Amino acid sequence: MAEIIAAVDEAGATDVMHDAESQLGTQGDSGSSSLGPFNASYGASVFFSGGVIDLRPPDVIRVQDLHMNYSLNFTFSFDISDIIPDFCLPRVCVNVPCVGRVCTPRICINWPTVTIPVSYSDFVLFTGDFKLDIVLSGGFWDVGVVVVGIPNLQISAAAAAILILIGLSAAAVLLAVPFIGPLLALVVAGVTAAIAIAGVTGLLGPILTPFVSGLRFSVYRQPQNFEVVPASGAIDPAVRVTLDAVAAEVAHNGTEDELVLSIDISP
Repeated sequence: MAEIIAAVDEAGATDVMHDAESQLGTQGDSGSSSLGPFNASYGASVFFSGGVIDLRPPDVIRVQDLHMNYSLNFTFSFDISDIIPDFCLPRVCVNVPCVGRVCTPRICINWPTVTIPVSYSDFVLFTGDFKLDIVLSGGFWDVGVVVVGIPNLQISAAAAAILILIGLSAAAVLLAVPFIGPLLALVVAGVTAAIAIAGVTGLLGPILTPFVSGLRFSVYRQPQNFEVVPASGAIDPAVRVTLDAVAAEVAHNGTEDELVLSIDISP
């Protein structure tokens, strides 16, 4: 029989989970992905918060309404000529007495490639089932919960908001391009139509999904050689015990479900 047994109900397990979320902190990633027909480079940061625990014996910990809070910065470039064709200003010729026919030089407008920066922050609510995961590594016992499968992330609402933001950001950058004023609305409409909701969703999915795939929270961590009583002097050394084995389970106890931690110790 285990020498130490600790148990928390669903409310206590929820508090433990929130502490684990804080300890996990902010996760980051960067890379490149497609944004409709364009390529985009991105940097993303994510942290988790909230959620309510639903314990399901014998081994499932369901976290409902877990917040994945994310911030996304990305840039994409496109050639304006892909939206509207290059053109040349018409030449104007006049006959000048004693000089002859004089024409203005041929001036052609070759549209440049522009880079559009976009920043966006939001959160996604999701529910995931977690299983207990116990490891002894580097002299520490670590009891964690790891997500089972990949939760479904509903990101379509965020995709719509980002598409609007892309249009606004594109308009701000394009205002600096000479001669673009009369064609600004046409170019912005062309960019947003080329990307569309599916393009933004296709960008968000590969960026956000890896943060929840294999997601693990550490809910209990202690050194295997554990100090029970600190030293109080040269002749009164610290008292230590060894945590020989650590086990955890989801158990039904009377009228409620509990997360139970069992520990075997030796002097």
